[in-house]
Amino acid sequence: MKRFKFINIFLIITLTLSLILSGCGSKDENEDTTVNIEQEEEIGHKDIEDGTEKETKEEVDLSEDLEKGGQEEELEKEDQVKQNLESENKKEEESESVKKTNDEVESDKTNKSEQVEEDDNILKIEGKVENQLKLSLDNLKDMESIIFQGDFYSLNNFGTTAHTNFKGVNLWKLLEQEAQISSNATKVTIVATDDYKMEFSVEQVKRQDYIDETDPDKKFPMIIAWEENGEEYDITEGPPFKLVVGQKEPGDINKPQWVSNIDKIIVE
Repeated sequence: MKRFKFINIFLIITLTLSLILSGCGSKDENEDTTVNIEQEEEIGHKDIEDGTEKETKEEVDLSEDLEKGGQEEELEKEDQVKQNLESENKKEEESESVKKTNDEVESDKTNKSEQVEEDDNILKIEGKVENQLKLSLDNLKDMESIIFQGDFYSLNNFGTTAHTNFKGVNLWKLLEQEAQISSNATKVTIVATDDYKMEFSVEQVKRQDYIDETDPDKKFPMIIAWEENGEEYDITEGPPFKLVVGQKEPGDINKPQWVSNIDKIIVE
């Protein structure tokens, strides 16, 4: 009987210890579970915070990238505008340069044309003279003391006659006073731009008494004329100088001796 009681007491003690131990384990397990849940929540919160921070950082980075991209795009646009302006300026400069070059070329052409025209309209006196002369129309007009004007009678090879009013300078006085013809000169040649020419002796050039067979009282010198019947010669058609000479005697065919567009007078 005592033994049975001892066994029961042992069982009770064992069961009590078992329950106590079981309660402690459960408590530890609950505590561990609570700790684990709290840790998981902390980890979750941390992950959320990290995620939020990451998203915020990504948004900031994206914003910075967009801003940077916008700035780069603005810079690209500014560079493009600048390049376009430089290109336009360069084109304008090239256009101005081309225009200027063209203007200079046209100006050179005009100057050369004017120079050629001046050269073409110069009366040259060469050969046995003290003064080799190159005379413009204005130069001749300034020689008032040797200007002669009159109605010259002409007769050509076909028997055609006419009276024509001419104004110009006395050829002999031009050679004597202006060119200072040499005392040993014997011949004077009048040469046109087309190489048509007439030769006269110095004595023929000296004569101041060429006639008009219809009016023997009139006397005429040889002249270099620039005006015919009140109109000056057109300089675009050649040098405005014409040799005019009257008749040596009645019936003299003098018209073929008239030389238009005189280029030069050669004294030999």
